[in-house]
Amino acid sequence: MRQRRILILSYYFAPTPSAGAVRMGGLVKYLPAEGWQTTVVTPGHPARLPESANIVETLDADMAVSIKRALGLDGGAALKDLLSGDAKAPGSGLRLKARLIDTFKGLVAFPDTNRGWISIATESARKTIAEQSFDLVLTTSPPPSAHVAGRRIQVAAGLPWVADLRDLWSDDRFSTAPIWRRALDRRYEQQILGKADALVTVSEPLAEELRHLHPGVPTHTVLNGFDPDLVNPGAPLPDVFTITHTGTYHQGRRDPSLLFEAAGNLIRRGRLPRDRFRIRLFVKHEPWLLAMAERHGVTDIVESVPWGSFEEAIRAQRTSHVLLLLHWGGPREAGVVTAKVFEYLAARRPILVLGGGPGVLRDLLDDTGGGLQVNAVERLEEQLLLWWEEFERTGALAWQGEPERIERYSHIRMAREFASVFESALES
Repeated sequence: MRQRRILILSYYFAPTPSAGAVRMGGLVKYLPAEGWQTTVVTPGHPARLPESANIVETLDADMAVSIKRALGLDGGAALKDLLSGDAKAPGSGLRLKARLIDTFKGLVAFPDTNRGWISIATESARKTIAEQSFDLVLTTSPPPSAHVAGRRIQVAAGLPWVADLRDLWSDDRFSTAPIWRRALDRRYEQQILGKADALVTVSEPLAEELRHLHPGVPTHTVLNGFDPDLVNPGAPLPDVFTITHTGTYHQGRRDPSLLFEAAGNLIRRGRLPRDRFRIRLFVKHEPWLLAMAERHGVTDIVESVPWGSFEEAIRAQRTSHVLLLLHWGGPREAGVVTAKVFEYLAARRPILVLGGGPGVLRDLLDDTGGGLQVNAVERLEEQLLLWWEEFERTGALAWQGEPERIERYSHIRMAREFASVFESALES
């Protein structure tokens, strides 16, 4: 069978530390074994090796960064984190700036703040297609602007086009856009994605939402995964009981308050020692986390680590007794299985999920034995004590995961399923 060629448009790609970069990085690494050679169009990154194979770097375009800097804010921080501030409510000046940014995004940033990348990516892709022969185009979001570029390339080059949605577009569960703007997004999404040859998303509940919105487009579920090369070889553990979080936060929805409360209660009762218990949090711009720790009296056991590279996060996961995953209990969260859980499975450490209810994430934990989900402080206190007692007896924690089941969630499986979608799109 001859090798087919696919052109991938991904705004996020390694070494950018994001879920999109991990998903597409795994696809690029393992897709050739399924008969597909890849070329990636993505914004340039200063840390990317110049000899990176089959990567076409472009200029970047992010309106949100420009407007935040114009207002004197940190251009690299998310608006939700800038607005959250510390333990107190943000001042009126910050609220005004946040409203200005939201208004700007609603009126101008359509379909998103990366709209400037549409023409950049489209032109770069056209030049690449003129130089090489491709069988198919894949775009991945967020941001949705990648799909707009994909649609333009589909029209210009006559190539089949598959759109991958790691999060939903107009039905994004974290969107704070006004109703009128979401209605515009919905119509535009139907106009763009309705022309795709296939849609892909990360869970079956999200796929069902897409099928309802785009009934004429074949829609497939391809779960995220982990790189088999990153499976923990057995890194030594520290002599301080360590719980680590290397994911994202969302104050009031996805935060570690439950853990702070439970740990604080146990320390005050003398059940946990302050000097041998640590909560390690990788942070970008979340000053409210330390303020939250202070309210619960656990500042001295919380270690705030500046967000670094993907490799640093992997090392931290391997040298932790428990890995923390934060999950929002909202009604839309049942279909969400964050990419971070797959990294945690590869680390082979017990996973503690805080928040949420029944859904695909809990099903994944039950299937793999990789961890447990807790929603009440009393239950969490019981679990922390069980882990602490085991740690005191053995100096470690027994990992209950089932390797054979976990292997089914690797990037190798993910690439195989993507390849099947591509073949179906070519046939149709």
